[in-house]
Amino acid sequence: MASRYPLAGLLFLRNLREENAARAVRAAEAAARLAAAAREAQEKKLAEYRLWRREETERRYRSIMGQTLSRTELDDFKTGLALLDERELAEVEELRQAESALAEAEAKTAAAREDWRAADRARRKLLTHQDEWRTAEAREAGRQEDLELEEFKPGAPGAQLDP
Repeated sequence: MASRYPLAGLLFLRNLREENAARAVRAAEAAARLAAAAREAQEKKLAEYRLWRREETERRYRSIMGQTLSRTELDDFKTGLALLDERELAEVEELRQAESALAEAEAKTAAAREDWRAADRARRKLLTHQDEWRTAEAREAGRQEDLELEEFKPGAPGAQLDP
C-alpha cells in the first residue's frame, strides 16, 4: 500500500498560492490594458483639442481683424485665448497622469509576474520532491518484497505441513 505524501498539505498550499498569483497577474494585466486604453483616449482627446484650439484661435482672430477694439475688448480677447491655453495645459496634465497610471500598472504587472514565477518555482520544486519521494517509496517497497522472499524458506522436499 502506498503511503500518503507527507508534504501533501504543503503542496496544496503551494498550488493555491500559484493559482492566486496567476489570478493576480491576470488582474494586473487587465488593469494595465485599461490604463493603456485610458492613455490612448487621452492622447486622442488632446490631439483633437489642439486641432480645435488652433481652428478656434484662427476663427477668433479673423473675427476681430479690421475692427477697432477698446482696451477692455482686447483684454477679453486675450483672456479668452489664455483660457484656451490653460485648457490645453489641463489636457496635457491629464495625459501625464494617464501615462503615470500606465507606468504604475505595468510595474504592478511585472511585480505580479515575478510573484507568480516564484510561486510556480516553489510548487514545481515540491512536485519534483514528490516524484523523488514516490520513486524512493517504490524502491523501498520493492526492497521489502525482496526481503520477504528471502525470508521464505520452503520446507524440505517431502516434508509434511502441520495440519
